[in-house]
Amino acid sequence: MRPSNKVREILAQIHSKKLPPSFRYAKIELDEECPQGTVPIVRVTYNEIPENVSNLNKPQFSPLQSNGGLGFAGLLTKTTPDKMYHSNIASISVYNPQVGPHQYSSASVAVEAGDGPNFNQIQVGWIVNPDLYGDTRTHWFMQWTSDVRNITGCFNLNCGGFVQTNTQVPVGGAIDKVSVYSTEDQVILRFGLIQDTVDEGGKWWVVYNDNIDPIGYWPPTEFKELVEGADTLKWGGYVFTPPNDNTCPPMGSGHFDDGIYERTCFMNQLQYTDSNYDLQSPTDVQTSTSSCYFEGDNSYKDDSQGYSFCFGGPLAPKMIVTTLKKKVRKYFW
Repeated sequence: MRPSNKVREILAQIHSKKLPPSFRYAKIELDEECPQGTVPIVRVTYNEIPENVSNLNKPQFSPLQSNGGLGFAGLLTKTTPDKMYHSNIASISVYNPQVGPHQYSSASVAVEAGDGPNFNQIQVGWIVNPDLYGDTRTHWFMQWTSDVRNITGCFNLNCGGFVQTNTQVPVGGAIDKVSVYSTEDQVILRFGLIQDTVDEGGKWWVVYNDNIDPIGYWPPTEFKELVEGADTLKWGGYVFTPPNDNTCPPMGSGHFDDGIYERTCFMNQLQYTDSNYDLQSPTDVQTSTSSCYFEGDNSYKDDSQGYSFCFGGPLAPKMIVTTLKKKVRKYFW
C-alpha cells in the first residue's frame, strides 16, 4: 500500500528543506529491511514489563486533574468551523529528560478533531516512558484515540488500528543518539501526519525525516471526527505524572532559555496543509504555558528554519498554572 500522488507531492515539498550542517536526523530505521510480508517489532522482555502494564492504555488526553495528569506547553491552531487541516509536520530536537516512576516526558505533533466523548487525536514524536518500554532511553512513539481512550486507542502497536507498511522502521524503537545540551550538536526527528484526499481513502499517514516511504497509516474507519480532516493542530511538549506524586518531570531539554536553541528543545519548519491541500506555515496560533513549562520565540524566521519555537522546563513541583489565550486556569496537583 502506497500513499496517493497528493501525499507524495507534499513529501517532495517537505524534503526540499535541508538540515543545517551541524544538525542530523535521529536514526530510527534498521540497517536492513525485514523480509517481504513482515515488519520489525520492538520486543520487551518479561523482566522489563512494568508492574502497572495494564495502565498503559488508560486515558491520558484530559487536562491536568486535581491530583495528577497531563501537562502541555507549546502551540496550537485556533479552532474555527470553516477551517480544516490535512497534515501537521515539524522537525523536533531530541533529548533524554530523566523521569520518575510512572512518569513520562515527550515532544510531539498532533492532529485533533471533535470534543467530549467524540474526541479524536493522533500524536507522533519522541518520549521517555519507563512504564511503556521498560527503560529510561528516548524512543519515538505514536498514540491515538477516537473516543478519549474510553475504548479505542493506545501507544504504538499495543492495539489494532495502525497498518504498518514500512519494513525497516520498528514502531517505538529506541533513539541511541540525542542532542547534546548547550552545543550545536543537535539531533532532529522530522515527523508528519498527512491525510490522503477523501477520494483516495482519507488515510492518515506517518512520515519521518527525509524518507520517501511512510511508516504506515490509520484507515479512516478507525475515526469518527478525523475522517474529513483535523480541526486543531498541536506542536509541543507533554509531561505525565500520576496522582499523589510530589514532582513533575522535566520537559524537553530540562531547561528553558527563550530563543537559545542549543539549550532549549525546539521545533522548526512547522507546516500544515489546508482544506485545499496547500502547504502552509502557521500564521495565527494560540500558546499554552504553565508556571513551570514554557514556550517562546514562536515566529517565522527564514527559509531554512521556517516557523519555529522553543519549549520546555525543569523538574517541577505540583502546582501548575496553565495559560491559554489570556485565560488562566489553576490546577493544584
